[in-house]
Amino acid sequence: MWQKYPEIQMELEQVEEFIIGNSASRNRLLSKISQELAMSGGKRLRPSFVILSAKFGEYDSQKILPLAGAIEILHMATLVHDDVVDRASLRRGKPTVSEKYGIDMAVYTGDFLFTKAVLMLSRNVSTDKLDYMARAVKTICEGEVDQLIERFDTNVTFRSYFRRISKKTAVLFGTACLLGADSAGCAPELSKKLARFGYYYGIAFQIRDDMLDFLSNTDASGKPVGNDMIKGVFTLPVIYALARNGSLKGIFAKPSQDDEYNLDYKDLAEINRLVVETGGISSSGQMLDTYIARGIKAIDVLPQNEYCYILRELISALKL
Repeated sequence: MWQKYPEIQMELEQVEEFIIGNSASRNRLLSKISQELAMSGGKRLRPSFVILSAKFGEYDSQKILPLAGAIEILHMATLVHDDVVDRASLRRGKPTVSEKYGIDMAVYTGDFLFTKAVLMLSRNVSTDKLDYMARAVKTICEGEVDQLIERFDTNVTFRSYFRRISKKTAVLFGTACLLGADSAGCAPELSKKLARFGYYYGIAFQIRDDMLDFLSNTDASGKPVGNDMIKGVFTLPVIYALARNGSLKGIFAKPSQDDEYNLDYKDLAEINRLVVETGGISSSGQMLDTYIARGIKAIDVLPQNEYCYILRELISALKL
């Protein structure tokens, strides 16, 4: 996706080198797993937001690129822990760390990557900027606990959903923008405006991802379709459907001893049908458009330059 922006692509390639170089360990197994994660792909959106936001200030690649790498390693750590909690078997079409190496090793790997990210940051930013990352990690953890508490609750509210995705997804995008801008010497007000854009992008990104769970198959999405519902996690399209059709609640049987819903292919097909019929997809699409528009509005108040154009293209590409 970055071929259109050669300057950013070149710098992300350097970030990739930082990530691979800083995910090694003296322990062979830990190093092997971390290197596999580092080379597993991904759009590298969060590090790109660090770079793009820093372009609004006094850009210093030797300072900014390690920060971008640290953000991505932190993101990798959260994904590993997410997959443990969700008991997920696939991530980007490949077996998760917990599936391939076991839960214990996955927990250790996630912890290891967290410490690697902190070490990278501590070498390149002042103590006050480390506070940004500490707050982000705290908020992400709170979001994970919120999700755990709300599992299997068919009365889950829209407010709780947006609070959850704000913490789990949007905060790291916003922090990436804030850290990049602040580290490049941007004025506090400009840093806040860029962080606001990152936040709106993160909300739109997650809504889109939740919609794709109903619009994709496993091969396209890289994860089992319907996995969130089976685990009792209700996303925006389902929440709309639950609010509009009481009979949908009846499909969600009592969780089994494995702490999952006993949903077979027919159940998932029926849920999908009801979500579409009640307007769960179309209403989620309207909400997606709302946050895309908010993100574009946040860009409009920034100093206009070529990087505004890239940010606008990135958030516009989320539209379905």
